[in-house]
Amino acid sequence: MARPLDGIRVLELGNLIAGPFCGMLLGDMGADVIKIEKPKGGDYSRAMPPMVNGESTSFAVLNRNKRSLALDLKQAEARDIVLQLAAKSDVFLENNRPGALEAMGLGAEQVRAVNPKIVYVSVSGFGQSGPYRRRAGVNLTVEAFSGVLSVTGEPDEKPMRPGVQTADMFGAMFGTYAVLAGLVNVLRNKDGRTADVS
Repeated sequence: MARPLDGIRVLELGNLIAGPFCGMLLGDMGADVIKIEKPKGGDYSRAMPPMVNGESTSFAVLNRNKRSLALDLKQAEARDIVLQLAAKSDVFLENNRPGALEAMGLGAEQVRAVNPKIVYVSVSGFGQSGPYRRRAGVNLTVEAFSGVLSVTGEPDEKPMRPGVQTADMFGAMFGTYAVLAGLVNVLRNKDGRTADVS
């Protein structure tokens, strides 16, 4: 049985939860997801417990239905490989620190220069622009900043962390929404999109 995203190629430069969960959802829908990881250590979630037989179950779940390629993006050859892949891909998904990929030659404008039809989606804590773009955007920070922690726990006590990484999960779901909307736009208008999901 055909799946909705069969034939769609996604390049994922994601770490931990938000980017990889978005890529996982796209892979579950049939997309060919190629995950780009750094050679030493790979995605940080490879070290997240619980571990079974020396491997992270979190990493295994978040990265099912994906192929993986280890590249040192600080090297020009690696950047060129990513751009070659981007030229043949439909989606470029990333959740790195804002500005990090631009500095390596892999920002939205640089990738869209080799493939104007690509849907480029960035997921970050505080977005790609604005006064807080450089702030650390980990799950707990976003939960605190948004006010979610103010309604958890007992009165006059420290807030209680939700048991699920809610900010990362919502970021991933809105990232998936942005990818799907971008792909519909490509079908209708024949041009790609850049989406900033905070």
